[in-house]
Amino acid sequence: MAQVAAVIVATSTGRTLADELSSRGSYTHLIEGPDGVPKVLLGVNGQPVLNHWLAAIKAVPRLTPIEEKVFILCNENNVEHVRAWAADPRTSLGGFPLDNVLTNGSDDSLGFAGDLAAFLAAAPPAAQLSSASLVVVEGDGLVGPGFGLSRVVEHTVVRGKDTLTYMAAPEGMPLEGQAVLGLEDAANAYQTASQRVEGLDAAANGIADPMAFTPVLAPVAVLRPETVARAAGSAGAGPSPYGTCGLGYMLAGLRPGDVAHPPMYAMPVDSCFRLGDAYSLQLASNFFAYYATEKAGGKGEAAKALDAARRLAQLNEARTMAGGSLAGAVKLVREVESARPPEPCVDAAQRKLYNAFFQSWLAGDRHHDVGATVGRGGVSAAGGGDGAGAGLPLRFADVTTRKHNPKQQHPVYQTSNSIYGAKAPSQLDMPLSYSSSSQAFTRAFPVTAAKNSCMVTSVTRSNVHKALDDF
Repeated sequence: MAQVAAVIVATSTGRTLADELSSRGSYTHLIEGPDGVPKVLLGVNGQPVLNHWLAAIKAVPRLTPIEEKVFILCNENNVEHVRAWAADPRTSLGGFPLDNVLTNGSDDSLGFAGDLAAFLAAAPPAAQLSSASLVVVEGDGLVGPGFGLSRVVEHTVVRGKDTLTYMAAPEGMPLEGQAVLGLEDAANAYQTASQRVEGLDAAANGIADPMAFTPVLAPVAVLRPETVARAAGSAGAGPSPYGTCGLGYMLAGLRPGDVAHPPMYAMPVDSCFRLGDAYSLQLASNFFAYYATEKAGGKGEAAKALDAARRLAQLNEARTMAGGSLAGAVKLVREVESARPPEPCVDAAQRKLYNAFFQSWLAGDRHHDVGATVGRGGVSAAGGGDGAGAGLPLRFADVTTRKHNPKQQHPVYQTSNSIYGAKAPSQLDMPLSYSSSSQAFTRAFPVTAAKNSCMVTSVTRSNVHKALDDF
């Protein structure tokens, strides 16, 4: 099995985010000192950003055991906070090895290439990074729910190529602060698993064109050992200016698409987010909460009415353009939707939800708010506070502590494996949020159904009963 390792680069100080929050007077509870906000510990959907990345990493067989293959690189200002997170199994999905929390030796980021060089120098020799492909995660970003990192890793290992990730920018998305990829044969990108990268613009600007396919770089890439060495060798002396220290700038320096270097390929993701400013942080937090609500089937009547009103307004606008004809308006709406290029994605349902959310976001919807889990004083339980959802029970935070009781099936209902619960649950089967019962009497039924998208509690029918439906 090919050697693969992973590093989450969490060296950003977050001072710009802290200054923005101070000037706006919002979320000031996140700021307790001049060193900024450790963005990898900010709460998204009741979990720190690091937990979301670890959930994706732990699902990759090539990255186990994490004690030998997964590392977090910090700076001198936030390393103690990350180590406090790692030492507490309630906040870190069962704990993270303290020896694998490294530092770049500086109070600030050294630039992404400089941080990568510092990581290679600080990593233990037993990791054998000189001969390992490296999963590089930008801690200032986040990929949407259910991200499958394994397919990206396998692409690099099987094809022997550097693999980047990208998201098709939704209509109206600001491109400032994003890195935009140039892909070979972009018109057919939705038909293939990966596309060859012909270029990278690390300083894009403007607004995403709804009639064009605009791939923006996602905050994770898998690089071969030769590329890692070349990137680390390109590190300049001293800290980089703010805004030029991200993954996109490092990859742009490697000149993807240059015939003098091996080709790089890119694979799509359904959604990704930057966490460098308050706007992007609130966007990510809102989407994760929106996604959980939609998957749980708990959309309120007010939200449904708002969606219906917006669709009606769109239809009325098209009807005006069509000269008052309702049939012409419907035809015009369909023509506009069909004229848009198809979007490469992994999960079409999640991508559809993301597009619907983003359009409502542009229209001013702010259904949920940011729930942070860290301050300069230290890390609290995931979810924050002492009320419901303040922390995950240990049986959810660490799946290995669950008592697993497989049971023999009754002969009448026997299926292929003849055992209920033959497969032990994995960490990904566990919920990311938890609300304990209040044990209080109520006068009415809950507004929403008691469903949780993270756990499947329904009893599925056996193969015998399914077969009987045919007769």
